[in-house]
This record gives sequence, structure tokens and C-alpha cells, in this order.
Amino acid sequence: MSQHYLLGAFVSLVAWSSTYIPATLHQSAGVQIGSTAQAQVRWTPNPDRGSASSTLSGGRRGSSASGCGIDSQLSDPRITLLVPDDAEGLTTQSQPTLSWYLESEQPADMEFVLSHPTKATPVYRQQLSAQEGLVEMPLPESAALETGVRYRWTVFLNCEGTDEKVHARSFVERIPESGLADVNTMPPVEQADAYAERGIWYDALNTLISSYRAEAQMSTLLEIRNLLDQANTDVPLELYLATADAS
Repeated sequence: MSQHYLLGAFVSLVAWSSTYIPATLHQSAGVQIGSTAQAQVRWTPNPDRGSASSTLSGGRRGSSASGCGIDSQLSDPRITLLVPDDAEGLTTQSQPTLSWYLESEQPADMEFVLSHPTKATPVYRQQLSAQEGLVEMPLPESAALETGVRYRWTVFLNCEGTDEKVHARSFVERIPESGLADVNTMPPVEQADAYAERGIWYDALNTLISSYRAEAQMSTLLEIRNLLDQANTDVPLELYLATADAS
């Protein structure tokens, strides 16, 4: 069974950074909150690839974000895939980590499904239950990606108290590592920038998250926020300011 990791504290810190970091720290980190003007990692979608969002059905049940809306007085259980809004999701890895953001006042039951474009049976599926926050799904060896194949990945969310499910979905394609021979010798932020400027989304994001997990540098945290902002990834971080402040 594949492991999944909950990084709720990490997400809360990103939200907290948008309001509570002093201006002096903004300057020392080299990144301006609320703007990508000083970000080192610059996202540049691959011009030869189409938009993933254009291939997804419209509406709340078929896009890269979806929610249940069980009770109008409660926050809707909702999932938002951490994918670029205007570009295909590329990776050089055979087993990349795919991530999404969960909003839910209660533990939520979900199912992850990875599908091959020419196979009726999913390549991989995994049931999981998670608390509110960031959820990561590293692909196992049995679900290793073939180069040049555009896989679809879907997260189904069970709506509590009903038989209803909603889902969010996007795509991932593995590409050759041509032109990236020296990337592994670079510091993490430079690695992420090398991937981002070539439109290799998953490698850029995962490099930054792994770097922050290994060494909690505020500058890395701000690069993650700016990367998500540049790609128009609709993660509602503002909803968690109170949680971060309380911690």
C-alpha cells in the first residue's frame, strides 16, 4: 500500500506567511509576499503543450477543483489539485509525487486513481482518509510512468452523510531529461527554477517541498507560494490564517 503524507502544518505556514512575516524577513528571503517580482523560481509553461484545463469538463464535478457543499453553514469539503491552471503537468520522474489540498472540517474519505489513456483498467488506485491540509501521493513502482504517455489522475471525494461523490482530475506526462544533466548539482531552489522555466511542473513543486521538509527555510516556503501563484493554482490558503496564528 502506498504511503500518503499530510502536511497540514506546512500549508498553514504558507498561509501565515502571507500576512504575518515582517517586512525585514521579506527582504532577507529575497521574495516579496503577494508578488512574484522577486521570486527566483519562474514558472514558464511549455509552449508546445496545450492547456490541461481545456481538456477537463467544466463545472465543479470535473475540473481540477471540486467540493461537496453538504451544509451551507459549514465549509464545503473540497479538493484542489496542485497543478498549473494553464498548462500540462510534466515530470521527468517515473514515480512522481502528485499532490492536492483538502479543505474539510472532518476527516475525509477519498480515492486516488491513475489511468492510462489506452487501458480500461486503472494503472493504480488507492483508498485513503485524510485530515484537512496538503495530501501527497507518491506513485509506487507498480505505477511507474512510461515516457511520452499522458496519464490522467483523479481524486474522488466522498461527501459525508450521502452516497454522493465528487472528483477533481488532471494529467501527468513523463518526458525525457534532455538538457537537465547538471540539475542535480544545483541547490534546490535553482533546481526548481531549472524545471519551472522548462514547464516541468511536478519536478519544480516537489523539489521545493522536499527542500522545505529537509530544512525549513522561509525563503523556500515563499518560493512554493509564489510558484503556486504564478501557475494560478487556486489553493485557498487565506482560510487557514486563524489556524496558523493559533499554533
